[in-house]
Amino acid sequence: MDAKVISLLANKPDTLNGRLEVLHECLRQSLPQITQSSCMLYDEKTDSLKKFLSSHHFASHGKDESLYLKSNQALFTLCQQEEGKLVSFATDDPIWQHFQQDSQSLAAFIIPIKQAQRFIGFVCFEIEHLPQPLSDAEKITLSLYAQFISMMINEELSLVNTLLATVRAARDFTDFRDFETGLHLDRMACYARIIATDLAKKHRLSDEFIEHVYIFARLHDIGKIGISDTILNKPGRLDDAERSIMKTHVEKGIVMLEQVLNDYNLVDMRDTDMMRNIVACHHEYIDGSGYPKGLKGEQIPLEARIATVADIFDALTCQRPYKKPWPLDDAIAELEKMQQANKLDAECVAAVRRNKAEFEKVMKALSDDKKPL
Repeated sequence: MDAKVISLLANKPDTLNGRLEVLHECLRQSLPQITQSSCMLYDEKTDSLKKFLSSHHFASHGKDESLYLKSNQALFTLCQQEEGKLVSFATDDPIWQHFQQDSQSLAAFIIPIKQAQRFIGFVCFEIEHLPQPLSDAEKITLSLYAQFISMMINEELSLVNTLLATVRAARDFTDFRDFETGLHLDRMACYARIIATDLAKKHRLSDEFIEHVYIFARLHDIGKIGISDTILNKPGRLDDAERSIMKTHVEKGIVMLEQVLNDYNLVDMRDTDMMRNIVACHHEYIDGSGYPKGLKGEQIPLEARIATVADIFDALTCQRPYKKPWPLDDAIAELEKMQQANKLDAECVAAVRRNKAEFEKVMKALSDDKKPL
């Protein structure tokens, strides 16, 4: 890794995918047989691996392709090792085909990456042809690049985790325990990821975008920390005055997010705009009848349109003090009714219908009688 690479990284657009593209092109100068560089992140809470970064900028898939670490011996064995593994997509365990993003590649060198000795994912270098095994020098080169990618990811995750931990601590400190904490946040984040994954191909969404939607969706209602428990936990529908107070949670959330970002010097963290958009716009409607700004159509950022549908779906299908949970089919029908009334994004609602089975899995795995993630 020379000074030229460091210089190129410094001048690349401020995204992890952009930096990975630079590293990939530098790598190909010495190892032209490497066709694709990518990364999968491990979510310890769900035991799943998800595509996160790719040197081919956008996600080519339209399905939520989860890999589960502990239920697959090959993956579980590799995650505990320090060195990478050379695999053939044609002859080795079919599980490795989940790492293949370039249909022309025949093999891959897959390296586990860690943060403070804790496994966080895999870096995968796909190989176009493999006339002979990789030399020790080539393996060392790939391991160095994987280490650099790991450093970039660890920096990003540390900042995100600091932000999320701060918000969680504030919620705990204020005894914020309404029905929309914990499991609601986990379910809603999972629903948002399913929708984003479904829309990835059409909107050329990167795996990085999808995972950030999943991570930041949990922040959508942080402003409710500033709403009194008597309103949050009222065992019935809110009256007009109470509803007006409840609506202020959006502005409170924006102020709170900016304060945390400034206090912890996270203002320059990548994708802070996505966080702001989700917090600020998840109650906006397509026809402009939402709040707080009455934005219309594509004035509402895509990540917020996704979060809105995910949030409403969970509100419909979970228990409330004043209502029973709606059945899955009824909830989807209600989303479609709201879409026809020009309230919700049509593509996001259609994604829920297409992924009905995945939504049902989340509902069962994270039902209200389970512990929050």
